[in-house]
Amino acid sequence: MKLTERHVQAIWYDAALRPPHLVTRRGSDVVVVSPGEWNLGAGPDFRGAVLELGRERRRVVGDVEVHLCPADWDFHGHGTAPNYRNVIAHVTWGCGPAPASLPPGAVSIWLGRFMTAETSFSPEQVDLTAYPFARLPLEERPCERVLGHNPDLAHKVLETAGRHRLRMKARRLQGRLAESAQASGRRQVFYEEVMTALGYAKNTAAFRNIARRLPLAELPEDVLSVQRAFLTAGTFETWVRDGFRPFNTPELRLAHAAEIMTETPTLELAEASNFTQRACREMVRAMGGVSRASGRCLGAGRAAAVLANVIVPFAIAEGRLDEAPAWLPPEDISAPVRLTAFRLFGRDHNPAAWYAGNGLLIQGLLQIHRDHCLAHHPDCEACRLADG
Repeated sequence: MKLTERHVQAIWYDAALRPPHLVTRRGSDVVVVSPGEWNLGAGPDFRGAVLELGRERRRVVGDVEVHLCPADWDFHGHGTAPNYRNVIAHVTWGCGPAPASLPPGAVSIWLGRFMTAETSFSPEQVDLTAYPFARLPLEERPCERVLGHNPDLAHKVLETAGRHRLRMKARRLQGRLAESAQASGRRQVFYEEVMTALGYAKNTAAFRNIARRLPLAELPEDVLSVQRAFLTAGTFETWVRDGFRPFNTPELRLAHAAEIMTETPTLELAEASNFTQRACREMVRAMGGVSRASGRCLGAGRAAAVLANVIVPFAIAEGRLDEAPAWLPPEDISAPVRLTAFRLFGRDHNPAAWYAGNGLLIQGLLQIHRDHCLAHHPDCEACRLADG
């Protein structure tokens, strides 16, 4: 089997494969406190890694990029890419001069030097299908010891975190609504929030800018005209394109957004006040309805995300809903959700039994990831979530 970059990523990520004693190319000791979160999207391969460097074990936190050889850094254009400025380590299999365009202070680690010293190593030993989620640390996280064996408590914690997240969104919307006294301003706020949700995580700012550049009151009535207007406005934006499948480009999403605004009742849901399970399912079905132009214009998972992130907080902000309902249609499971769930509930938990069927619980995992995992991992013992 030929060694690939993914093999090197797996070796870096998995403490069972990674050599216990590493040094930089300049000979400084490297202790891997955390290899970082395996990034499945655009940008560096691992986010939020924690390393201790040198005899004084100086702790540094940042991103890690992995390549087969050092020259790949410049070949891929990382030296001029803004989202690689926080790279603290360039890990390679092969030897070669460190790229001059590495961020200041970033270290180079020649991983292959240590692996090839093990004469028994072979790429066949690395099960690439097991990464990243099936190869999390074997030891229990402190939160897993508290929640992983108590489904009732875990459900309560996720529900509380999910409602907290949606209340915060509602408070932000109240601030925006207070700035717009007229009904047209209120509808514009809702329109901008829906557009932002349709931009997904990587292009939310661009979609919001387009909604502000093309106000709701000025949108044409027919879908083709709106599509042309959105695409023209989109030429002024800087798009994140890495990691998108061909059928999911920003241009296609803008075309779908035009269909949603003209051919589905999504904008009418700014008046929604009924949030029973049946009503929530119906809203998701209506938003994901079939478009005459191109078939289904919005999947159920993304429609559920719009419901949770926009429609429910909007209703709370305006007093049509006291708090988020105990059940919401499930949105798509993102990498942060899955990773947080593995930490909280253990490597072998069943997502369907714990959270995957309830959008409110998914929102709870997102909030825990933001409030706790990003702040404390890998120093999990300092996390207050495990206090019980």
